[in-house]
Parts: sequence; C-alpha cells; structure tokens
Amino acid sequence: MKRSIFSALRTSVAVLLLLPCLATFALAGPPLVRMETLRRATLYMRKDPQAAKELFTKLHARAVSPGASGLAYFDAGYLAETFRQSLGVDKGGSNPAAGIDGYSLVGKALTLRPDDAEMEFAAALMTLHGPEKEHAQHTQKAAAGAKGDTLLARNLASHFLGNEKQTVADVLTRTAAGGGERK
Repeated sequence: MKRSIFSALRTSVAVLLLLPCLATFALAGPPLVRMETLRRATLYMRKDPQAAKELFTKLHARAVSPGASGLAYFDAGYLAETFRQSLGVDKGGSNPAAGIDGYSLVGKALTLRPDDAEMEFAAALMTLHGPEKEHAQHTQKAAAGAKGDTLLARNLASHFLGNEKQTVADVLTRTAAGGGERK
C-alpha cells in the first residue's frame, strides 16, 4: 500500500514540476524537441487527468489566440493527437482534447510554416493509417527536409527503417498502403 501512495505522490510532483518546464523550455525548441517533450508529458499525465487538462487548455488557448504562431498551433495539435493515441477518443473519459482534431491544427501550423520538415514528419506520423494521399505528401516533404537535418534523419530512420535496402520514404509509403481514415 505504501508503495502505491509514494508512487502516486512522485507522479503528481513530477507533473507539477513538468508544467512550468513545458511552458518555457519545450515550447522554445524546434518541433522534434517539442514532440518528444509533449510525448513524455503525456506519459506522466495519463496518471493525472487534471494536469493533462491544464496543459491542453493552456496550449489550445495559445493556438486560438489572435496572431498565434505556427508553433502554437503545432503544440496544441500534436498534444491533441498524442492524447488521442494515449488516452483514447472518449469525450466523457480522461482525454481533455477529445473532439479536437489535432491533425487540422498541425495543418494550420504547416500553412504558417510551409517549409518545416520536422512538422511534416509529425504530420506523417499522424497519417500513418490514412488518409493515404496526405501521408505520402507529408512523408515526401519530411524525407526531403531530412537531407539537411541530421536529427530529423535519425528520427525517420529509428521510427521507420525497414530492411536495409529500403529508403525511409519507401517504408513510410508502404506503411500507409491500404490507406483509410485515421482512427
């Protein structure tokens, strides 16, 4: 019994310490850093729905404020999709972003930052299960941008490397085969 109480306390303290960090450090870096920070935050916040709600509310408010930057849209959209994957889509459940289309928010970010290959990588991840055409477009743009971005190239390789003879673009395109709508 003591172990679970201490575990819950550690998680709550970690989340409380994480929120200010997200507001400053993570939201000042490039999209790949933001993606990883928001992914890790989601892992902690699965255990603390109130912290998840606070973070999403802050990021979404930033995204819908007048003059919002592409990165503000990206943060809210990526977090919404990360929550959807991790917490589910149930509007009555623990997902504070239920009903929010994170992919659309990332799409808005890409209209404001059309040459951002790291954001294209995130959009390619979001469309792994369709729609196929959009997935192929995001994949192609991410792969093209990886030529000048070693961190992006490593991420593409670590997430999507198939057999040694396939290119990352081939693997990503093959993964989307069969297409369909995003789940």
